Amino acid sequence: MIRRYFRTSAAVLAGVLMLAMASPAQAGFTVRLQQTGFADVVINFTSGVNNDSGPQTIGQYSVNISAFSSAPGVSTLFGGALVSQNTFAVTTIGVATADLRITVMDDTFASGPYGTGAGVSVRNSLSTTAISDGTVTANGFLIGASTLTTGNISLIGPTLSGTVANSASGSVAPLGSTFTLGNVSTVHFNGGSGTANFTVTTLAPVPVPAGVVLALTGLPLLGIGAWIRRRRQAA
Repeated sequence: MIRRYFRTSAAVLAGVLMLAMASPAQAGFTVRLQQTGFADVVINFTSGVNNDSGPQTIGQYSVNISAFSSAPGVSTLFGGALVSQNTFAVTTIGVATADLRITVMDDTFASGPYGTGAGVSVRNSLSTTAISDGTVTANGFLIGASTLTTGNISLIGPTLSGTVANSASGSVAPLGSTFTLGNVSTVHFNGGSGTANFTVTTLAPVPVPAGVVLALTGLPLLGIGAWIRRRRQAA
């Protein structure tokens, strides 16, 4: 009888643990640093304000980050949900044994302005003020009932400037009360050593009538990185 009790209790506990792992809780606005072979570094930020953190150390990297999220609402300036991270210094403090991956995301965006999520778009931009020798690659994503991800865009060093952008459209219906917006960047240094300063900005415009869309297509997404840098400098 006692043996059966412990077997039953163990089975129940295992089921609870599996359910907990399958249903992650709200994380809010976070930045996750990853390098293969080392424990992840997770930084908790505050939505709606400028955030600065660093230097953060992971493996052979030292990282300084400034980030902004418009959650739970939209940016009135850019007309949509906005997440931007200005990684104003990635520096190796040893020969890197693997690339650095930075994931910036906020899962507290209110879904109301996006209806059911049957038609949404994600715009992503990457800009740099310095890459010593290597490549920075980035994409943006929006998570509702499914995930909408932009293709990878890259900037290659050595360079002191550069900007690229792309977008993706589709359905993530049905949306719950909130959705997730974020971006992922990967830093690779040739020879395992270098420095990089860059900005990744992801925007999910609020759907507007077709006639208005035509009038907005010329608005540049690429200016968002400079706007984020100005906000940080003014803070």
